[in-house]
Parts: sequence; C-alpha cells; structure tokens
Amino acid sequence: MKKFDIQDRIILDEMVDTFTAEMHKNQDEAKLMGTRLIITREYWLQMIKVVQDKIDNLTTKKALSQSNQYRYK
Repeated sequence: MKKFDIQDRIILDEMVDTFTAEMHKNQDEAKLMGTRLIITREYWLQMIKVVQDKIDNLTTKKALSQSNQYRYK
C-alpha cells in the first residue's frame, strides 16, 4: 500500500484541523443555545485522535516529521 507523502499529508492535516475547528464551533453554539448534541465533544475528540493515529501510521517518515514540525508549533 502506498503511504501518504508530504503533499497528501498537507491536505489531510488541513481536513482534520478544519473538521476539529468546526466541531468545536458546533459544540459551543449548541451549548449557548442550551441544546444537547447526540455526539459529545469528548467522543469527537477521541475519534479524531483515532483517525489521526491511523493517518500517522500511513504516512512516510519524512512527511510525518514535516507535518509535526509545522502543525504543532
């Protein structure tokens, strides 16, 4: 199986980060409106971590090190 290269990883990082930001926004809006969502923030964060771990495992070492260098400053 082909591993994700740097170009793939840039797109995947952006997708995960955008999804995470939108999830937080959605959860915050629901809290302000006094509604309770079916899926909790904690569960979303747990699932995002699982997906991120799977992406990391399918990424080349070079792409992973570059992602970590620029993403988690």
